[in-house]
Amino acid sequence: MPIVASRGTSGTYTPAPEGVHDAVCADVADLGVVDTTWNGETKSQHKVRVVWQLGTRMEDGRPYSIGRRYGLTLHEKSALFKDLKTWFGKAPPDNFDLEKLIGQNCQIVVSHNERDGQVYANVTSVLKPSGKAKLKVDPDFVRFKDREPKPALAVASTRNTTTDADGNDIPF
Repeated sequence: MPIVASRGTSGTYTPAPEGVHDAVCADVADLGVVDTTWNGETKSQHKVRVVWQLGTRMEDGRPYSIGRRYGLTLHEKSALFKDLKTWFGKAPPDNFDLEKLIGQNCQIVVSHNERDGQVYANVTSVLKPSGKAKLKVDPDFVRFKDREPKPALAVASTRNTTTDADGNDIPF
């Protein structure tokens, strides 16, 4: 039986508004090894997707959700390293468990790009939380890993946090 995908025009995607938004990390999904091509060069890289919910809500009352893909590396030149450093004000430790990001507040900068007549929202920066909002993940949000069959082996995560000078939790 064929599996047919089409661009279609009946989608209900509403991009997050541009600007700086209070947000909470709602999910970190392991995307596995992904082939990417840039400047004609293809390489395989382990990727993760970090998903945030904004304090801003859509017309139906649900919070906007937006995500960003990262290479699963904490090399000092990587986007993940840079965003974690601006988010928490210090460099993350080696071997940092990204699951500890879930529930952490921040501010994200959203920009819009247009392609093929469709507007897409992109996370361009992740910043320290404003201190104004203490957002929680919407109780109706279902994590990516819970949308698929669970793997046979589960890895236990521990949550060790410290607090910065403004009283914000830092998961490392």
